[in-house]
Amino acid sequence: MKEDRMMTLTGILAAIMGLLSFSVGKWIMGGVIMLLAFGIFWNRGFGKFNDRSIYEKLISTDLEIPEIYEKIKDTQTPLGKAWIAEHRGFSGDSIVFGPTVFKDCVVISRKGGKIDVKHITLLDNIIRKPEDEYRFSDFIDSKETEVTPKRYSIFASFKIASVMLVQHLTDFIEALDSDRSAEPPERYDIFKFYYHNSSEGFFKDEEDNKLLKVENRYEPFAARVLDTDGVEMASVKPRAFNGKGIVTDSAGYDLYADGEHFGDISRSKINGADVFKAETDAGIFTIRSFPSCTRANVGCNYVIEQGDEIKAVIGGSPNILFDTAGRCQNDVILSYDDDYLVLYAVLEIFIMTLNKNFLK
Repeated sequence: MKEDRMMTLTGILAAIMGLLSFSVGKWIMGGVIMLLAFGIFWNRGFGKFNDRSIYEKLISTDLEIPEIYEKIKDTQTPLGKAWIAEHRGFSGDSIVFGPTVFKDCVVISRKGGKIDVKHITLLDNIIRKPEDEYRFSDFIDSKETEVTPKRYSIFASFKIASVMLVQHLTDFIEALDSDRSAEPPERYDIFKFYYHNSSEGFFKDEEDNKLLKVENRYEPFAARVLDTDGVEMASVKPRAFNGKGIVTDSAGYDLYADGEHFGDISRSKINGADVFKAETDAGIFTIRSFPSCTRANVGCNYVIEQGDEIKAVIGGSPNILFDTAGRCQNDVILSYDDDYLVLYAVLEIFIMTLNKNFLK
């Protein structure tokens, strides 16, 4: 909740400064500051904690930790299967997923009349039995490790995967609260990892194999994915530009695959989220934004869904200074279904290029 409290304090201080400006007759400055304060509270979800936090969720329920554990103990996740420990911030047992080599854990605990689902990296707060000590070895110390695009992308992937797991566990516990016979899936969010950085121009897998080549720019706009021989596999083309040559969203976009028209893409806002809808020959895909994952320095995140099924998560990082590649943008794809990998790649390139102002 530290991030939430800091955001609250920032909003309050901005509001106070705005009122002080009004009191001394600086109406324009006061108005600007009050608009800033309003924007801060709007983005944090006003009074709804679950809407403004992607790292921690609260569920009002009388479900007990043992009941939840019995349901999810065999479910596989990117952080492994659940186990039982204690957390210094809560009373009684907690359910723990993780830690990963980057110290990511998702912890489920009871907090008064609520269940708390939380992503943490401060492992000293986990009180474990001696037989579980083996879980807390072989961590990667990011401060002592050379930062490469690949290593950073793996780090960011686990942060994004942890955020997704927090949400999916919350959804299941809410479903279990409504129906005690509810069952979780056999696995949550098991992904294959791919990344792309602007210094090299290739999509690579976790073994650093070059899978796809990328061509993208904002002016004039281009978003293309090619095979490693340079043959175009997919592209997105805007239908209209304004007088300055900047893309106009309202006209939509054409999606091409192997040189043939494959679908139409439209952009909209739904409940404040940036949403793209891709109506393709393979079905309808919805690409929906979610809040920045600041712990991974990923500021442009989208979930790709087909119907109710999540197919992939994409994330873009601003220009990062790497030891090996210099300063460049670095993006990741968490793929849950590789059948559509080229589609994820061209959507990632298209959206990150379109949103370049958010990734400076």
